[in-house]
Amino acid sequence: MYNPVKVTDVTLRDGLEDFVLKHLHLEDLTRLVGLLDRAGFYSLDCWGGSTFHAALTEMQEDPWERLKKMRRALTHTPIQMILRGRMLVGFKPYQDEVVRKFITRASHLGVDIFRIYDTLNDLDNMALAVTTAKELRKEVEATVLFSLSPHVTTDDYLNLAGGLTNLGADVICINDSFGVMNPTQVATLVNAYRRYFHQPLRLHLHDNHQAALTSYQEGIRLGVALVDTTLAALSWSYGPPPVESLMFSLGGSSHDPHIDLDILGEVSEYVDFLKEKYRYQQPPPRKIDDRLGPAYLPGPLKEFIQEELKRRDARDRQQVAFKEAQQVWGDLGYPVLKGRILEIVGLQAVENILAAGRYEKMIPSMQDLLRGRYGRLHSPVKIELQAMALGWAETAREEAPGEEGGLLSRPDLESDEDILTYSLFPEEAEAFFYHRSQAPLPLAPAPAAEAPSLYPIQTPFTKPRLTLNHKGEEVRARLQGVGSRRQNQQVLFINIQDHVEEIEVQMLPVVRGQPEYLITFHGETYRLRINQTLPKEQEYTPVFLEINGRVEEFLIKDS
Repeated sequence: MYNPVKVTDVTLRDGLEDFVLKHLHLEDLTRLVGLLDRAGFYSLDCWGGSTFHAALTEMQEDPWERLKKMRRALTHTPIQMILRGRMLVGFKPYQDEVVRKFITRASHLGVDIFRIYDTLNDLDNMALAVTTAKELRKEVEATVLFSLSPHVTTDDYLNLAGGLTNLGADVICINDSFGVMNPTQVATLVNAYRRYFHQPLRLHLHDNHQAALTSYQEGIRLGVALVDTTLAALSWSYGPPPVESLMFSLGGSSHDPHIDLDILGEVSEYVDFLKEKYRYQQPPPRKIDDRLGPAYLPGPLKEFIQEELKRRDARDRQQVAFKEAQQVWGDLGYPVLKGRILEIVGLQAVENILAAGRYEKMIPSMQDLLRGRYGRLHSPVKIELQAMALGWAETAREEAPGEEGGLLSRPDLESDEDILTYSLFPEEAEAFFYHRSQAPLPLAPAPAAEAPSLYPIQTPFTKPRLTLNHKGEEVRARLQGVGSRRQNQQVLFINIQDHVEEIEVQMLPVVRGQPEYLITFHGETYRLRINQTLPKEQEYTPVFLEINGRVEEFLIKDS
């Protein structure tokens, strides 16, 4: 029986971090998304998580604008994003109003699938996000994080999956961000899940121990419907395995996903071009995480501790800090070391070895974790530690305005996106808004002349029905109707692939022999000029259009 596995590409969020989060600017991102759109992936996981904060701080770009541009670049593939439950894309829990507004706005701007998880596997922290996305009729992938805690059993995972399906989750995702699951553990969890639930199951496994591909094969054999991969050109040891390897391992089987390898080749060539463009030096391969026994510490946590020790000029204490981190992790009951929890364990371990005694100074986020601010710790916590946090003087830290994660306001912010960005990251947003205000404004277009007719675009576009072929992609379009004029702009209603779009057209004075137009579509304005029209070849007429100064070739034929 033919039963192809559905593959989601997570490269643009979970690929090689040094490159993806620091070098892929908006123009490069939209081009890459457009190429991936043709490959045949089930969805593109390309927004949310760490990408939101990185866009603000590393790229100095509006993360909402990146979402809008990616949405316009995709015609076949759904956009998928990741949400940290109540933390959304931030580092602390937010109030209900912020959670609802963020998810609603992301939904309206093009997110089709919401993958929702919580760093503590706390169902209460995920409930509002799941129900809000379901109310918006979006697909929800609710996530169960795999834990190394000896106190967590298969029944615990099943209970969480049951709670999430009761909330309306369409898909359950088993997430192992440290690649510590082996094929036997995958088989145990998949068999147990399929015994009780009918919702499709996804695996999101990282390749830290180079076992992800084998684990995927075992899971798919037992009924896993969806898996996550990256592109080989941007894969790394701490990310999911390459899609090319998955294609090779499943090729010819009933589970072959049939991703277009020719398109993947184009994508790889473009990635190589971008690496050369930014003179990117790929870091050497990381050593595979070794021991999985009692002394095991994930590689990302070790790297976080190394950076913190370097910042505090204490690099000679590295091995001591690693051992202390293992103890701090154990004191907390071995919660999943993901996101904010990983940072708390690392920071507290460094604080412990630099202070006169263990927990002599407890960092504020550690206190918050033990007090339950981030959710419920499901594993047994060291009693003395919890008592210390609960009895700590509240005067040690003054809460800043908005610390409780409410919606913040600023008089000069008008758009919902800016208000949400400011509410999530006030300091980073302030810096970004200032940077944006200093950017040069685009030149104002020349005064428009009156359009010679209601439909001013000239041959070969005067036909009411057209088929446009661009880079191998065919698009059918027809003039559905002509609306009223808005100042100097003519409103046209164009049926594109059976979906009616409103387009505003403004004709500019003829300067270089050919008329130029300003085309406004989905809020974006493009300057368009017919550069050259060649004689008709067979059924197509080759036309070269200059769009915002860039020449593109289209093949036009009457429909």
